[in-house]
Amino acid sequence: MDLDALFRPPGGRRDQRAGGAGGGPTLGLAMIVKNEAKNLPLSLGPAAGLFDEIVVVDTGSTDQTPELAAGYGARVLHIPWPNDFSAARNFGLERMTSDYVLWLDGDNSISPADLGYLRERLDGSETVLLATEVVVPQGDRLWQKRVFPNSPLCRFTGSVHEQLSHPADWPVRRTRAEVRHWGYADGAEARRKGLRNLELLAAAPETAAGDFYHIYQLGRTLYNLRYLQEAAQQLARAVRVGRKSALDGRDDDEAGGDPDGPGDRPGDGGARGGGVSPSLWKHCFILMSQTQLKLGQTEEAERTLTTLRRLKPDYGPGRAQLGKFYYDGDRFEESVPELKAALALGCGDPAWGADPARQGFVCACRLAKAEERAGRTGEARLAWREAIGLNPGNPEPWVALAESALAEGEGAEARMLLEQAIRLAPAHRRARMLEASL
Repeated sequence: MDLDALFRPPGGRRDQRAGGAGGGPTLGLAMIVKNEAKNLPLSLGPAAGLFDEIVVVDTGSTDQTPELAAGYGARVLHIPWPNDFSAARNFGLERMTSDYVLWLDGDNSISPADLGYLRERLDGSETVLLATEVVVPQGDRLWQKRVFPNSPLCRFTGSVHEQLSHPADWPVRRTRAEVRHWGYADGAEARRKGLRNLELLAAAPETAAGDFYHIYQLGRTLYNLRYLQEAAQQLARAVRVGRKSALDGRDDDEAGGDPDGPGDRPGDGGARGGGVSPSLWKHCFILMSQTQLKLGQTEEAERTLTTLRRLKPDYGPGRAQLGKFYYDGDRFEESVPELKAALALGCGDPAWGADPARQGFVCACRLAKAEERAGRTGEARLAWREAIGLNPGNPEPWVALAESALAEGEGAEARMLLEQAIRLAPAHRRARMLEASL
């Protein structure tokens, strides 16, 4: 007899909400795991006592994962690995009783402060909360739906790179909460996971049926695994499949506005069930150009990037990539306007992981170097100062400005700039050499 099913509330949600701490809505944690004994003290351990319930679905661990999870207060459920991440996640969701759910993987963590911040935003409505996933150590940052009402209308879809599906009229709200993800930090482990994902994506019926999201993820996975010819084919296919929908759709993929601001809007991000994500479609062009460059197809890469500029001239990451293409080819006069446009439009896109601050800093540094190579020292200095504004803790722009000041005979200014660079990086060799030359 399935006692869990016998006592489980229908639909996975309480008929009467018991309320969390202080009488507010309850919040549960949902995880799926397999052989995560080394990660659970980092992921589940710090937050274990901060949830009203924890449900961990173990898909066949051979280490101490189930015992560790139970020791942290989790209700551990066991299923054979179904070759489907959504099926495993939904198995756990159907057995949860809290009003809202936050999901994590074994290689994810959230700080107690951010968890408390998210809990404060649970108001009993059918609102989905976004958090930023920070990929360690790569630094990619992307929006993900992390907290959602515990409802049978809210389930994961897709066998891999699964997405949360829910009614289109549910509001989606950005928050400033962050979830750290370190599961791809080890190169060998990242490749193992990539090959696993590749197998699931290739076998998914959605891929054969021409679903844009699956084809995009297949192309991206092939690129990351360096199967370049195959990646180019799938990315070109994704561009074709998604073209009409992406060109007709909105250019913002998630809730608008600042975190906690008034910019909420309904929608599921367009990744699945709501059409084609314009951001992911545009990312296909960027990935395809990078693939073509690795294959030595320089002219094709330029054509791909200029096509993206023609179709989406206001897409900052695309302009930044075209500016980089020109810069790498010593075409500095062509590079400058593209990089300036990218900085004005914004260089990041959290829909696919491009961190706005980091990408903006890289773009400003590249613009400064392009201006220098074009012989425009004053414009280069402005770009270096823009880079400092984007990342004041990085010593490189300070050193570059000091070099420029020295070249102009401005020794006092150079000394001031070098002092700042050395405060930031005391062992910076170039800064120390310049300082010694004064």
